[in-house]
Amino acid sequence: MKFFEELEETKKLVIEMASHVQKSIKSAIKSLNDQDIELAEEIIKNDDVIDRYEVEIERKCIRMIALYQPEASDLRLVMGIYKIVSDLERMGDEAENIAERSILLAQEPPLKPYVNLTMMAEIAHEMVEDGVISFLNRDTEIAKKVIKRDDMVDELYHQLERELITYVMEDPRNIKKAINLSFVARHFERIADHAENIAEAAIYWAEGEMIKHKHIKDSEND
Repeated sequence: MKFFEELEETKKLVIEMASHVQKSIKSAIKSLNDQDIELAEEIIKNDDVIDRYEVEIERKCIRMIALYQPEASDLRLVMGIYKIVSDLERMGDEAENIAERSILLAQEPPLKPYVNLTMMAEIAHEMVEDGVISFLNRDTEIAKKVIKRDDMVDELYHQLERELITYVMEDPRNIKKAINLSFVARHFERIADHAENIAEAAIYWAEGEMIKHKHIKDSEND
């Protein structure tokens, strides 16, 4: 059927888009660690490519719903794709934000080795890949692992925040660098959150269970 042909084509575009996002995440931490302004500027330019993928994929999703009126799991899949490309686009924005902070931080010697940030970037990079795989393959086990890894990123984020406070208390002149690094950490933490959203969408498509904001639903049932 024509619907499934268009659906497969759309899936391929999602994979391509995710690949660009992963590249931006990887380049973002490299630009920060290497104080590479040129690489940071490439990330900023690449965000336009990611934005174009979002527009094209969303257009295809709207077309498939309008023309073929899919039902049940097929509708959940198309709506899921429409949703996750928004998360992928936001990740691209966060990588762009990191690149902009990298340019500012490259003007002076590093405050500290970026160990926690590097770990956050590596985990987030893996979460994006596994999140998209879990969604396209309806693999709830991989999706659940992605969701668990978000806790690791959160913990690294809080550790870094505590460290930065210590640096500022020791020398108030560190405040500008600390603020920029805090923003960088927050951007990586948000990337992980968006990857978690994709994993949640995978579970919804596979099982029809909406687990987003599950704690709110649980409290309402109580």
